[in-house]
Amino acid sequence: MSSAPLWVVKLGGSLWRAPELRRWLEILAAARRLRVVLVPGGGPFADAVRDAQPALGFGDRAAHRMALLAMEQYGTALADLEPRLSPARSLADLRGRPSPTVWMPLPLADDADVAESWDVTSDSLAVWLAGALGATCAVLVKSAPLPDATAPVTRLVADGVVDPALPDRMARFGGAVWCVSREDHRRFARALDRGNPCGTRLMLDAEAQDADHRNADGRNTDGRNAYG
Repeated sequence: MSSAPLWVVKLGGSLWRAPELRRWLEILAAARRLRVVLVPGGGPFADAVRDAQPALGFGDRAAHRMALLAMEQYGTALADLEPRLSPARSLADLRGRPSPTVWMPLPLADDADVAESWDVTSDSLAVWLAGALGATCAVLVKSAPLPDATAPVTRLVADGVVDPALPDRMARFGGAVWCVSREDHRRFARALDRGNPCGTRLMLDAEAQDADHRNADGRNTDGRNAYG
């Protein structure tokens, strides 16, 4: 097992038609200084499950498993587009493989303590996996506009950028969670090479309040985050 730091990086399903998708895959596949586990979103496959549920009437448990299968479908496509990314299902495989891996979530997610509802998406599953693997951080790549520097996670929940279950999952993880715009792949490539995350650092409400107090006291008022 490699001792290099591990990042869990979730590629949102909204990137499936984005011109930046191939570049993101190239960057993640080329990672050498850090180990990378790629978590696929659900993309159009999860949208199909959402559309079918009210028409067919199946329950949330079935929808949850079907959404996990949607992530596997998207992950299979990503691994085919970038052969240097190898599919992996067990924690041992995810920890031990030297090359960047793509998580196929169905087997492991059955054991995850997450709600079987649409409040849980690949955002929360990525942070759950980061905790299970002891990752340094989780990075969520998004198509939606993002605030600068730091932001309370509840704000991004209210804006529909991340899922409603994420604040609780972040509290359980205890590590750093970042959001990065899909258009910011060049900056992310530099950050990955340096081993320092970039983008918008998500904060729990208590952390955001502490930051506000520090700023009010005249400390750390330059508006920049320490991780670049």
